[in-house]
Amino acid sequence: MLEGKSIWITRPAGQAESLVKSLEEGGARPGLLPMLAISPVALDENIKATILSLDQYDLLFFISTNAATLGMELIHNYWPQFPEQLAIYSVGPTTARVIESYGLKAEYPVERMSSEGLLALASLAQLEGKKALIVRGVGGRELLASALRERGVLVDYLELYQRTMPAYEPGYLANSLASDPPAAVIVTSAEALANFSALLQRDNVSVESVPLFVSSPRIAENAAELGFLKTITMSGADDRAIIESLKTHLH
Repeated sequence: MLEGKSIWITRPAGQAESLVKSLEEGGARPGLLPMLAISPVALDENIKATILSLDQYDLLFFISTNAATLGMELIHNYWPQFPEQLAIYSVGPTTARVIESYGLKAEYPVERMSSEGLLALASLAQLEGKKALIVRGVGGRELLASALRERGVLVDYLELYQRTMPAYEPGYLANSLASDPPAAVIVTSAEALANFSALLQRDNVSVESVPLFVSSPRIAENAAELGFLKTITMSGADDRAIIESLKTHLH
């Protein structure tokens, strides 16, 4: 079904090994085209102070695999005995697996792997007077924090990394599309999509015929606004959801 098909993966460098392996086992030809570069921020006194006060929070949210990877390493350094009262939440199963590797459990949405999905969890319905810490990159969406505050939660951020656009030579994307047109381009973040669109525009490539596979309805809406016409919305951003969607839609 995927035999011989070129599949482009836009995940950050170092975060696609398992997906590449699965695609290769299915006979596809995966290509890495990172559309986000991740760089950790310097550990300053504010970050240290926040981590040291971890036991004062009730809820801990990790909104990406990067957040979990960097955050859990730091937390483990300062808290070899994890604060018992902390309920941990992640945006999806891939992020949860990072947390589980430290012997901890994270609750996550199964249907919609997003802030919206998190907010729909039954355990987050009654939160008046709770304290939450959201681990994330610098900037990003405010939806989760805003909704939690509306539910009576005191919310703080722990921002551990920067997201930037990777450097590609002018013409690189245009040449790649012309020489080996992909059957699918996997995009699992709105920011990666924005970067991909900007680089295509720089190369004077029409986005209309680029076959996108995106991980949420929100990213699909962004794609439509940017002019992409061939967009499939997958059930999530994890490897299983991606492979299932590719097998269903690529013939």
